[in-house]
Amino acid sequence: MRRTWFCVFLLAIAFATAANGQSSLTTVWSFNGANGDGPSGPLVFDSSGAIYGTTEIGGASSSGTVFKLTPPAQPGGAWTENVLYSFTGGNDGRQPSHGVVFGPDGALYGTTYNGGGTLQACGGGCGLVFRLAPPVQPGGAWSQTVIYAFQGVYDGQNPGPVIFGQNGSLYGVTPAGGPAAFSCRRVGCGTVFELTPPAKQGGSWTKTVLYSFPRTSTDGRSPNPDIAFDTQGNLYGTTAAGGTSNYYGTVFQLKPPVKANGSWMETVLHNFTGGSDGGYPIGGVLVGANGDVYGTASYSGVANDSGTAFRLTPPSGGSSWTYTVIHTFTGGTDGAAPASTPAFDQNGNLYATTWNGGTGSCYQGCGTVFKLAPPSKGESWTETVLTSLANSGQNPNASMVVFRNGLLYGTTLYLGTANLGSAFTLVP
Repeated sequence: MRRTWFCVFLLAIAFATAANGQSSLTTVWSFNGANGDGPSGPLVFDSSGAIYGTTEIGGASSSGTVFKLTPPAQPGGAWTENVLYSFTGGNDGRQPSHGVVFGPDGALYGTTYNGGGTLQACGGGCGLVFRLAPPVQPGGAWSQTVIYAFQGVYDGQNPGPVIFGQNGSLYGVTPAGGPAAFSCRRVGCGTVFELTPPAKQGGSWTKTVLYSFPRTSTDGRSPNPDIAFDTQGNLYGTTAAGGTSNYYGTVFQLKPPVKANGSWMETVLHNFTGGSDGGYPIGGVLVGANGDVYGTASYSGVANDSGTAFRLTPPSGGSSWTYTVIHTFTGGTDGAAPASTPAFDQNGNLYATTWNGGTGSCYQGCGTVFKLAPPSKGESWTETVLTSLANSGQNPNASMVVFRNGLLYGTTLYLGTANLGSAFTLVP
């Protein structure tokens, strides 16, 4: 069974051409089970335009894969796939659910939701962080190394994706773990962690818990997977629950310590109320060039409870951030329950997905891909639904990215020639 993280299904899309004047999708690759099943997490690219990603299951041991898709040598030709690593489900991990990132050393880094040991607390391992090194000789095998295996409870479990900080460390979150405080007395309400690389080649990475949720009864609980840094080294994210309402979640900022060995300081930038501001964020946030923070909330207490897109503006002379709703979803063809971390293009347009809405026979709609164009002169942001999933796909599954050639790239959890998922491009 595919496991997900607080319904973090971020993009599932049809591979057919969209109708009614909407943007068109082109299938890049269809998965067949042996080469992976159910691609998940955002895709990343190398300088040649090759695509790298993960599948949650499938592969030689049905425990997931890391794959590479190489573009055709000639326009219109076929892409080719290479499985770089097939997980066994044991100490090397199981279910890589959040994609991979390139490190400064040219290796790929990622996490698995499960596996990494035989801990009873997590049913065969609490997840891990891995490094996948390219072959020394062209055509050789990639080499997988476990950087850190989570122990559960205080240590955290089921890690989300990792990102690199300016200092070369890896950062990420776990939705559970940390001290048994307030309403999280069994396994904790989640952590933010850092993995510091070894001083010498071949040494061990050092794991540090930077913050454990909740510090107070009104703090957020259960951080969502995607986190982001600003240019000052501050870290931002969302929580699926908690806050002053106790239910609807938060947007938070973590500031690094001023002095060595100091503590990171958390500030809750917004407490969702479940009203017109929204609630229950599923995706993470995106930091704009001017320091504004953008994200989505899957629920709202208005307009059919269909969710919002928002902006948080840093304080100017004051102490509080300013929260602004830039779009309220109405359900129906407009989309409902936005579910992914937004992405920018070079013109400042935002792209993301909705879990429901659009057209098709799915309950409450099969989901959409949408664009939000910023206002030109104090006007409102303008939404355009690029694609409605109709009857050929449903419910978002993987974060969409904007690539350098101006195309949107993503994955489907299903569909493709074997109905086991595909990778696609979308003309915005």
